Amino acid sequence: MIALLLGGTGLFLAGMWMMTDGLKLAAGKALESLLRSATGAPWRGVLAGIAVTAIVQSSSAVTVATIGFVNAGLLSLAQSIWVIFGTNIGTTMTGWLVATLGFKLDIVGLALPLLGAGMVVRVAAGSRGRLSGLGQAIAGFGAFFLGIGFLQQAFGDVAVPAALSGLAETPLTGIPIFLLVGIALTILTQSSSAAMAIVLTSSAGAGLPLFLGAAAVIGTNIGTTSTAAFAALSATPPARRVAAAHIAFNCLTACAALILLYPLLHLARLLAADVSGEAAGAADIALILAVFHTLFNCLGLVLIWPLTGGLVQWLERRFVNAEERIGRPEFLDPTLRPVPQLALRGVLLETARLSSITHSLSLDCFAEPVRSPAELEVRLSGSLVLGRAIRSFIEQMNKEAMPEAVSSAIPDVIRGVQHLEEAARLAVAAVPGLQAKDDDPEIGQMRRTVIAALQATHLGPDAEPVADPDAAVNEVETSYQLLKASLLAQASRPGADLEAVERRLLQIQQMRRCAMAVWKARQRLGRWLDPLCTDVRA
Repeated sequence: MIALLLGGTGLFLAGMWMMTDGLKLAAGKALESLLRSATGAPWRGVLAGIAVTAIVQSSSAVTVATIGFVNAGLLSLAQSIWVIFGTNIGTTMTGWLVATLGFKLDIVGLALPLLGAGMVVRVAAGSRGRLSGLGQAIAGFGAFFLGIGFLQQAFGDVAVPAALSGLAETPLTGIPIFLLVGIALTILTQSSSAAMAIVLTSSAGAGLPLFLGAAAVIGTNIGTTSTAAFAALSATPPARRVAAAHIAFNCLTACAALILLYPLLHLARLLAADVSGEAAGAADIALILAVFHTLFNCLGLVLIWPLTGGLVQWLERRFVNAEERIGRPEFLDPTLRPVPQLALRGVLLETARLSSITHSLSLDCFAEPVRSPAELEVRLSGSLVLGRAIRSFIEQMNKEAMPEAVSSAIPDVIRGVQHLEEAARLAVAAVPGLQAKDDDPEIGQMRRTVIAALQATHLGPDAEPVADPDAAVNEVETSYQLLKASLLAQASRPGADLEAVERRLLQIQQMRRCAMAVWKARQRLGRWLDPLCTDVRA
């Protein structure tokens, strides 16, 4: 029995892996397009999750793909959550395959031809991707059903132990135990589909009481969240939020299924009888459990639907890292857009905040000692995210008519934001060279000149008034030209280290361009931000 159980589980998992990879390869970009279409109405996301999961037969694969789209900015958290809810319904398709085809057909007679034909197609296709994937998927179906056949053999001659008979008489102890059994099976196999196959075949073969099998099915639904939880431990904040939504849905669904266990089982028995065409009492146990699995996942979707808005807002405030903390807007309120003057004020306040972030980042890049490059890269990423958010808000503002006083500021704000982003990139790019052990006093002098220029041209509530910021920038230009001439003269000497000279030329060029970018931002934004920052300081 143990050998059959291990072999059947292994074949089942191998078949699932072959099916998933093969179908993804055969479908090409169609599955990605289907997931990307999960925008707009929530029901579209749910249907996309159901369809893709039913096709590839792996909720984990769809969840990972969804997380990837969230990280890439192709899906928002709200959109991805609906896809995740759909995957939980789509994954119940495995139970239907096991309960219908797996128990109604000659397993070996079906599995072996599929396995052989699929591998023939796979080998014959060679490097032709989609046909090769289709062959692998067909062979995967064969291994899938062969694994079910071995599991049926493993549980076919098992009698219900006396301990289980005792549990049947005491549901208060039996249900928690089999709930834990379902959780453990899913964690051990890292596949809710494999755990479902074991539960369905054992329930049918060993004659388990129906409510104990149902408790194990609920356990598989909880256990499948372990994959998301493990993946989220070292994942990005968006991935953690998606995983948390997955866990919240499955836990809510499990609680509802436990509370309504007996009514749901009664309804599942009636529906299974309609599907099989048999009397309610004679309906197949595995089919009843498959129907039950689908029923309580659909119930979970109904229950969580009105709670999703609050869940999204709560999750967006969790797992925030330094990059998101910097890049998350503080003044871009969508409710301000109908009033252009208030919307522009929000944009200018956010731009002033970006200016302060860029100023602090640039100073830390040029100051001694230089900060950790990893920390500076995170702050740079956050500032670029904030810059994109400002432009996106302006894009939404442009969809409505704006008065001249507002529209005249938009070009300056867009160019000013671009200059600030350029300054941040250049400052961080200069860090590796500045970290090198270099005792050149001229480089040190130019660093101090650039820092003075950054202080003089800075815009923001924390900026100190400067009488003549242009003079500070001119000082940077003068220092740059003198140092450039000196370095070129060094390069012409016999035995000069040309590589070191080129590195220093690039350093001073980046430093000069950074100061100039901040000065250009001031030229664009000064007349808009100076009065605003004066009001804020007051």
